[in-house]
Amino acid sequence: MNLNPLLSKRYLAVPLIIASLFSGCKENEGELGAAAKAAFKVTPVAGKANTYLLESTSDNAFRYQWDIGAGQGIRAGKAVDTAYYLKKGTYDIKLYAYGNGGYDVSSQQVTVTSDDLSPILNNPVFQKLTAHPWKLNPASSAPVIVGTEGNPAEYFPGGPLADCQKDDIYTFAFVNNDFKASYNANGSTFNAGNIAPNYSCAADRSYNNVSFTFSSTVSGVGLATITLPGNPPANFIGVTDVSSNNYRIISISDTEMVLRSGKTNETVHQMRFVAQ
Repeated sequence: MNLNPLLSKRYLAVPLIIASLFSGCKENEGELGAAAKAAFKVTPVAGKANTYLLESTSDNAFRYQWDIGAGQGIRAGKAVDTAYYLKKGTYDIKLYAYGNGGYDVSSQQVTVTSDDLSPILNNPVFQKLTAHPWKLNPASSAPVIVGTEGNPAEYFPGGPLADCQKDDIYTFAFVNNDFKASYNANGSTFNAGNIAPNYSCAADRSYNNVSFTFSSTVSGVGLATITLPGNPPANFIGVTDVSSNNYRIISISDTEMVLRSGKTNETVHQMRFVAQ
């Protein structure tokens, strides 16, 4: 049997089908309409620190996304939106404008000339932290425990404070447009396992007005993060052998604070403080 006529008819049909598909696509593309042309204006908002009005002047757009360049990524927005910056610096703002026929991106820079510390100063956790000095709670049966993030008492369930720890005073303040931490040992500091002679009261390790950072961003459990510069034991809070100078405020009231040193992958010291 000769199959050539059948094969010829079959292959002749293929170009016709392809041509029909491309023809249909072109018709659909024409029906979509014009693509968006992105553009926008940036204007400082009077009376609001580090806040800018973003106004789209895009053509053929019906949906908008903004990236204000502060590390938060792209977010859904409106044709008229705002951008706020906590820290001074130069930021690249991008507008993604979407139309029926496609999207377009426009970008421009804004320079912020000063930090805005009002979100921190108005933070209720920060206000409680700086309202008065703090000391380790001598009345607690476990003022300091040591363990892991999942079990803060896994390595050491707590015990009484040494006499030289009971009068240690820690103060946090906002002074001369900076955040300052101070430690008054009142004559003697308790040496933990990283300072010889270990676990004994020894030389005074007080420090005064050391800059620290405060952030409401927390990795792991907690309400806020305090970070001291450098590595312990030059500066520390509570005990000298903390894993790092990263401290999380687990809870805080007008009279008591629970502070946890160490990041989530480190040995943690959880300490109970009372207000002075």
